[in-house]
Amino acid sequence: MADRGLIARAKSGDERAFEELMRQYERAVIGLCTRLLGAGGEAEEAAPDVFFRFYQSLGQFDEERAIEPWLFRIAWNACRDRLRRRRPLEELTDNSASVPARGEAGLIRAELRAAIERLPDKERAALLLREVEGLETEEVAARMGSSAVTVRSHISRARAKLREWLGGGK
Repeated sequence: MADRGLIARAKSGDERAFEELMRQYERAVIGLCTRLLGAGGEAEEAAPDVFFRFYQSLGQFDEERAIEPWLFRIAWNACRDRLRRRRPLEELTDNSASVPARGEAGLIRAELRAAIERLPDKERAALLLREVEGLETEEVAARMGSSAVTVRSHISRARAKLREWLGGGK
């Protein structure tokens, strides 16, 4: 596995190896951050924080394990921290009227986006990783540091809430 060599070199202080790891995983990290934080540039702002945390904890990483679940767990935690800081501000302002929508389809997308944003962090992440990213349940569980059973539960609850909130019934 090429990542093992890069990780070993990065752990020993090789900056080029760490930069290569960043290049390899940058798009995936930004994609996950975008799914969790929404569009609008915050994901690109979160990515350096993710890689900073990644660098800080590199010495603790077991080179025999896959890097992606570990890195995605760091990204998950960084995004969760940002969402916690952001929520009190969102509660003070109602931006739902400022969402641009074009016709009925745009309105439906805006309503769906707003409903997804209302989901608890873990439910939103599990749903987006499964349905938008197209990951298998086991892959979602690995990225979230959870069991497949828990992921299925998060997805089920998220779907039920979305049906209720969007008027789809049970």
